[in-house]
Amino acid sequence: MKETKVNFLRRQADLCTMLSRSTFDLTVAGRLRVMAEELRERAMQYGDDTECSSSLAPRRGRTGGTIDRD
Repeated sequence: MKETKVNFLRRQADLCTMLSRSTFDLTVAGRLRVMAEELRERAMQYGDDTECSSSLAPRRGRTGGTIDRD
């Protein structure tokens, strides 16, 4: 059951991250990213901290982290 809980929390965190990237509302996006981070921290508390810690690393978008504003 412990493994199931960790996987569930990790999936929920991934969903929050995905939703934060798909919304244009920056306030909602920020809240979703905070929720994702909290869920990943919870997953680490339940164990399996090696894989969860790598998912906390910042990810770059398709543009490689830069935005063309022109």
